[in-house]
Amino acid sequence: MAIRLGTVAPIGFDDFPPGQWLDRLRQLGCTVVQAYRRQDADVTVRQMKGYIAAGGLPCDSMHGLFGPQYDPSSTDEAVREFAMEAYRSEGRLVLELGGSLVVVHCSPRQDEPVSPGEYQMRLDSLRRSVAELGAYGEQIDVTYAFENLPPYHGVGRDAAELARLLAGVAAPRTAMCFDTGHALMNGDPASAIAAAGSQIAYVHFSDNSGLADEHEMPTRGKLDCNGVADALAAVNYAGTLMLEVFRPVEALDEMIAANYATRLARIVARASGAK
Repeated sequence: MAIRLGTVAPIGFDDFPPGQWLDRLRQLGCTVVQAYRRQDADVTVRQMKGYIAAGGLPCDSMHGLFGPQYDPSSTDEAVREFAMEAYRSEGRLVLELGGSLVVVHCSPRQDEPVSPGEYQMRLDSLRRSVAELGAYGEQIDVTYAFENLPPYHGVGRDAAELARLLAGVAAPRTAMCFDTGHALMNGDPASAIAAAGSQIAYVHFSDNSGLADEHEMPTRGKLDCNGVADALAAVNYAGTLMLEVFRPVEALDEMIAANYATRLARIVARASGAK
């Protein structure tokens, strides 16, 4: 499968009306969406399906629930099992939406650093969660893609370490969702891609200042987009390059006028091996 450009589909947010917002992303070259629902609102499955249908782009995946209550690396078994049940449900939901991949956060935000001992225990808990979700994913034909995270998370910050963990567990239907913006906050995204290699099954593509997760359009921050594209080509990535960019319709209109579609198409082509 050749690399295709995708977009997040932010469902339940007033600022992103599907008929207008997803139309602009289509003009920028996007052909698929990843469902991302507002968690502090009662978004129904019907609303999610309606949003995707109104945008006219098929769903290939969804961003799983995340936050302090969803912690697959928790050392508290009751907390970990709560997250497992939530992600099993997310797997069934993505199939209803037409997709086959769920993005999972390895841990919630944790502003205070964990001790080395707790860190290792969290990695052990995460290994169990990867194995369990992999087994469930194999049953229902859904992939669980664990995302590398910003530096203020308990575990999952180090893409290379996450890739080694996934390879070590070797669970079916598990992989990495590589986030370029998060990798930029932690160091060099191109090196992280090289280290993650074949574990990468999905890419969140956004830019930032290197200091915050600003979800800016690629080429508008400090991300070396050509370096990222070359690194993806070197590991033979062939999935979705998904724009996790939250900008209003007016800003997207400006990007369309500035011929961002051509700029993005060149990055996709380069990531596919053409320079």
